[in-house]
Amino acid sequence: MKVEQVKHVEVEAGRLEYSVSGHADAPALLLLHAIRNTRHLFASLLPELAKHYRVVAVDLRGHGNSTDRGPFAFERIVDDLACLLEQEGLSQVAIVAASFSAVPAQMLAVREPQRIASLVLLDGGYYSLGAMPGFEHDPTVERLSSTRFQTVEEAERQFAKRYGGRKLPAGWMSTELVRKEDGGFGYRLPREAFDGYFHQYATYDLDELCRQLTCPVLLLLADENHLPDEAQRSFFREAVAKYRSAVPQAQVRTIANSLHLLMVTHPDETVNEINLFLHR
Repeated sequence: MKVEQVKHVEVEAGRLEYSVSGHADAPALLLLHAIRNTRHLFASLLPELAKHYRVVAVDLRGHGNSTDRGPFAFERIVDDLACLLEQEGLSQVAIVAASFSAVPAQMLAVREPQRIASLVLLDGGYYSLGAMPGFEHDPTVERLSSTRFQTVEEAERQFAKRYGGRKLPAGWMSTELVRKEDGGFGYRLPREAFDGYFHQYATYDLDELCRQLTCPVLLLLADENHLPDEAQRSFFREAVAKYRSAVPQAQVRTIANSLHLLMVTHPDETVNEINLFLHR
């Protein structure tokens, strides 16, 4: 694997940090992480992906070492990503997007259909968060904004207890967290970013987005058996069926026994599914 380079791109109100690895003449693959995470969420996948692709992994606005200035909106993420693609001179790229970032990934594909070759959506972007049973915007924003850990190591232990992450390097959450005024470590993502991004995920026009989407899509799902109750399982089953009907070119696959962050719980299976789809 070519040595990973850390780079920056100037965007509105600041800059984004991203890494590039793999071979310069390989097909380009853009990795977009989940909310309150960073590009290091894909650390388990990067060595294998970089064997076949020129991999660009970015800290999205508000996350990691990228700008913490808003507005925190999906359209702004799309603008940021367009700047990154221009700087890297990428005329065509496939995107792997996790959770909330699957929405702006599809928006970018609609805006620049000639540039986005295909999409892999990791358990996100096929439903409205506002319709999900049990989701409450204000309590969720408050809970995540006030979350504290004594140390980065404690945060990583709690994450590993839930998701595993045996292939993630020690310290991988160090750019995801920052010491707060109360002395604890909290998420670097500002409260207004949680508020803005969750609001967008709850209110975006999914029907219109699906209508305009033309590129090949792989919707790679976590195992519904790990969802907390039948109401959520039913909701997601119906959302998948509706998405498949609205996006007829979409393929849908599920990784057995995986959780929402399936690139962490099942990195090998996730890489295999990505490769099978992109090498079709």
